[in-house]
Amino acid sequence: MRHQKHGKKLGRFAAHRDAMWSNMVSSLIEHERIETTDVKAKQLRRLAEKAITWSTSLGDVLTRDADKLDAEDRARKVHAIRMAKRVVKSQAALSKLFDDVGPRFIGRQGGYTRVLKVRNRRGDAAPMSIVELVERGAEEKPAKGEEKAAEKSK
Repeated sequence: MRHQKHGKKLGRFAAHRDAMWSNMVSSLIEHERIETTDVKAKQLRRLAEKAITWSTSLGDVLTRDADKLDAEDRARKVHAIRMAKRVVKSQAALSKLFDDVGPRFIGRQGGYTRVLKVRNRRGDAAPMSIVELVERGAEEKPAKGEEKAAEKSK
């Protein structure tokens, strides 16, 4: 029986799975949109939501200067960063999480990511999905299909 066994094994050893999830969450935070299989996308959503929740749990602490924080707020910030670092190993992604993504989602009660089913992969017909942050940055480049549609409309 598989009681209280969350997540799929995906044919990987535990260490490989942990590294894969860490890399995927870091990529999602850095690029704000990635494409993967449906099964991986659903599990990735759970881990990414937890990491983003750690950054939004600080609230207005993220928006204030670091030298204006009292000892309790600094301790809360260090704790949140360390908890998010369990999943997000990349320093660049971690800094973007707490400097850009976290403040963007303050006040939102969850649901930071969206999973869009797009197609079946050509080689093995695996169902593919796009995982993206709900409120993406304005400076992001459009996807390949969106670029071509914009060029044709000109």
